[in-house]
Amino acid sequence: MKKTINYYNIRTASNPNTSPFFLRKILEEGKNDYISRNAALNPNCSPDALRIVLERGEDDWVSFYAVRNPNCPPDILRKILERGKNDGVSCYAADNPNCPTDLLRKILGKGEDDGVSRNAAINPNCPIDAYIKWMQNTGKIGKEDPEKHIIEKIEDNKIDEDLEILKKMVNY
Repeated sequence: MKKTINYYNIRTASNPNTSPFFLRKILEEGKNDYISRNAALNPNCSPDALRIVLERGEDDWVSFYAVRNPNCPPDILRKILERGKNDGVSCYAADNPNCPTDLLRKILGKGEDDGVSRNAAINPNCPIDAYIKWMQNTGKIGKEDPEKHIIEKIEDNKIDEDLEILKKMVNY
């Protein structure tokens, strides 16, 4: 038997004028993932409705959309990230602007170079000091070697031929 999709429900779930009550019902029922994904991404979707999806703890498309929603509550983002999985849902949770700053600091403090850490690093709320320390710990930037910046002194009597050529070109 061929499964049919009710396009009316899909459009209703993605309509920004759909009530939070209806969106919550869609997510509670969870009968059709495509409709649920649209409901989870809807800007009218309430934090409580998103909580329903994300507390299931699944690494599915509905959860991906729910965790990306700007209404996703910080306490749920914290729960997702503290479970310690390096999955798609956790990556999107670390990227969400609602992710608590102290949690971003904690993630980067581990010094891992995984998807969750990379998304925490690009989060607009990421503390710059935690970001720089993470970059150093993962080898993305090194400590500056002051010896690199010492210019060797030219002997007093020796003429730098390249410098002289450059001077002539500039004075041309």
